[in-house]
Amino acid sequence: MAVIIFSGYWQNDAETAKVLRGGWLHTGDLAYMDEDGDYAIVGRKKEMIITGGENVYPQEVEQCLLAHPSIQEAAVLGVPHDIWGECVVAFIVARQLDVDTLRAYCKETLASYKIPKQFYDVEQLPTTAVGKIDKKILVQQAIAASQSTSS
Repeated sequence: MAVIIFSGYWQNDAETAKVLRGGWLHTGDLAYMDEDGDYAIVGRKKEMIITGGENVYPQEVEQCLLAHPSIQEAAVLGVPHDIWGECVVAFIVARQLDVDTLRAYCKETLASYKIPKQFYDVEQLPTTAVGKIDKKILVQQAIAASQSTSS
């Protein structure tokens, strides 16, 4: 067994203190153990969406969307909402797909509170320098879009 698996973030003591506590590395991963004793990672704590008191794991909704043959890429995130706390939205890269068809498809496998309230069909998803989907940019875009439609 390794004595040290992680000593800290490079020149970032504040972030290191958040994840190294009591001799443990707190990764922020959310997981469950199935009936066979195997663990499955379902998401990250900081990405979990809380809408109306219900927890929504973006990865679950993304998997549903990506199972649709017309969807090539998907990113699901929460944006601030005055009543629900957060609202589930999805950015998708898709071929010819209308929102009503997509909502009906989601209803087949997702609880109603997990179905995105807004879908944004985009040509491509923004990525970070390391190639991950940049959800911070998508949150900003969703907030800007909701403000422009409510004005």
